[in-house]
Amino acid sequence: MFKCLKILIFIVLLIVLVFFGHSFMLDKAGKLIYKKDELKPADVIVVLAGEDKERVEYGAYLFREEWAKKDHIIMAGGPLVWKYSWASLMKEHAEYLGIPGKSILLEDKSRNTEENAKYTKEILRKYGYKSVILITSPYHSRRASAIFQKVMGKDIKIISAPVANSWFKFEEWWKRRRDRSMVLNEYSKFIWLWVFGVQ
Repeated sequence: MFKCLKILIFIVLLIVLVFFGHSFMLDKAGKLIYKKDELKPADVIVVLAGEDKERVEYGAYLFREEWAKKDHIIMAGGPLVWKYSWASLMKEHAEYLGIPGKSILLEDKSRNTEENAKYTKEILRKYGYKSVILITSPYHSRRASAIFQKVMGKDIKIISAPVANSWFKFEEWWKRRRDRSMVLNEYSKFIWLWVFGVQ
């Protein structure tokens, strides 16, 4: 009888904890996928494809503020439609924002984050670059940084710089359908990465 009472009390306490603490736990769960390093000058800025415009705009802003020591910015994103790639459209956007075309390098073969890293590494080797400011969305930042670090190895420093002022907000993300979808999607991809690793 006493043992059943202890189990019942434990279950009640657990329910109370989940009920009153779910916001705290969900907040922490969301922020686990976020990685922002201290911003420092690097050889080159790398902007990953995705979202409408915020990644390119933030990358262009950092470029204009002279965070890229070697005066180059890489637009990374593969085939999209017909002759267009994500990278080519991102370049047009960056030029519209005032970035000189000669400063923009294209990684236009990748179809996912792992290939972003693989093909970007080829460009870094070609130019002898040893450090990168990596631009992506906040919800994508930890996984992207982990993949890039794994692919690049110890010779290339990765500085994770997720977009500031993104549409995505961690505050009460579980209450908004789009934000909730992004967090759950990232967790599913993290599980895949944990199980299968970087190829």
